[in-house]
Amino acid sequence: MKTAILLKFLQSCDAKATPNFPNMLGILASIAAPGWLGFINRQRVRTVNDRVFQSLRLAQSEAKRTKQQVTITFNPATATDPPTIKFNPPLATGGETQTLNAGGEIKPGTITLVSNAPSITFDYLGNVKDELPIDTSVNPKISRFKVAVAAVNGGGKQCAIVETIIGGMRTGEGPECTTTP
Repeated sequence: MKTAILLKFLQSCDAKATPNFPNMLGILASIAAPGWLGFINRQRVRTVNDRVFQSLRLAQSEAKRTKQQVTITFNPATATDPPTIKFNPPLATGGETQTLNAGGEIKPGTITLVSNAPSITFDYLGNVKDELPIDTSVNPKISRFKVAVAAVNGGGKQCAIVETIIGGMRTGEGPECTTTP
């Protein structure tokens, strides 16, 4: 509704006939900027969460493929460094450490990454090797491994969840992604 009114207003304005046209553009830009920033933050969160989920799947499939256990450790972001993932043993295809910055597109200090345990290990069958941590953010409390991703300036929260000892995974968003380490 607001967009349609603004579009009609812009169509009726002519830069030659309206000397205040640049001022009006500034006002319109200030209205649109918060929505754009929210969209960008949601995209950043979605991108990093997808990488976290893919990395969990990769660790699980690598454990099955090599018939040995694989541990994946999540290192949170700092103000100067993006979040990283460390594989032990290192992956043949991607090495030991992967940076979750979408190839430099996501700047340090814009994304937070929190997990309810520092790492998770998959055995040679792709099952979770150790007992899953208790998730105290839900009632009743259940055992599951959870990595939550959020934008520092808002823009939603998403998470990757390992729910069963056989390594069943899914993603979530919003309140279910509350995590206490």
